[in-house]
Amino acid sequence: MIQRITMAITAGALLPLGAHAQLIAQESFTQGTGNPALAGYTGSSSAGLSGSWTQLGGQGMTVVDGAGSHWGTIQPNWPAAEHTAWWLSQYTAPLTGTINFATDGSFYLSYLIQSDQADHASQVGFINTAGTKELMAGLGYSGGSNKGETAYYGSVGGSVQQNANGTTVPGWSGMNQYQVIADFTRTAGDLSVTLDYYLGAYGGPLASSRTVDLGLVSDSFNSLSLKADGWVDVDEIYVGQTLADVVPTPEPATWVFGGLGALALVLAKRKPRLI
Repeated sequence: MIQRITMAITAGALLPLGAHAQLIAQESFTQGTGNPALAGYTGSSSAGLSGSWTQLGGQGMTVVDGAGSHWGTIQPNWPAAEHTAWWLSQYTAPLTGTINFATDGSFYLSYLIQSDQADHASQVGFINTAGTKELMAGLGYSGGSNKGETAYYGSVGGSVQQNANGTTVPGWSGMNQYQVIADFTRTAGDLSVTLDYYLGAYGGPLASSRTVDLGLVSDSFNSLSLKADGWVDVDEIYVGQTLADVVPTPEPATWVFGGLGALALVLAKRKPRLI
């Protein structure tokens, strides 16, 4: 399997901030040496964030390099935010700007995830200016009609399974990596979210897609939010006003060729969680 971007690629693999005319925010978690806690983390690869990450609940996450990862050194340039327990955790970081859904328009979000199983939670989104509501998109576990890919607008700290209908990423095996693209579009006051999972990276095989209609939404958001449960790594979070802002092209030297799937053979066995 050929992988063009993976969770292991650092900010240096992506176009600089100046190449994104409408890039709103970026978090690449590149300062992973020593495996610092995500709570209180502020990295030089961040852009459009006005402060450090804060833990809202759950267990502690870490920003890991290859040596500190649960899976060991998978790639030479690793740093990513890693979660390693069955305990839903949530983190947030303030944005320098505002995601305004009080009027019609579109915003795009992308992030990379890596896990050895589909049954986990990994969602990225926003918290509103009042600090009471969240707008999230991603995976809410798998294996049931009330689980899978979803998006929702609800109270901060709510269930990751809201609006889930059983749609999940098929064929997840080994250490699969996906680039998740979320298109938030408000038309005539109605907000819909189209969520796409690309194997390896955008431009690779489209593994799964789902559109969720959230109904009438009028709100503004000024914080980035991350939720995780199970064994998963999250990296390269981009927020922009166009698709091109959130799917930068890697330099040729950063293209990575397969072999990660074989690592699944040496992973420790874990019992799936029943939700």
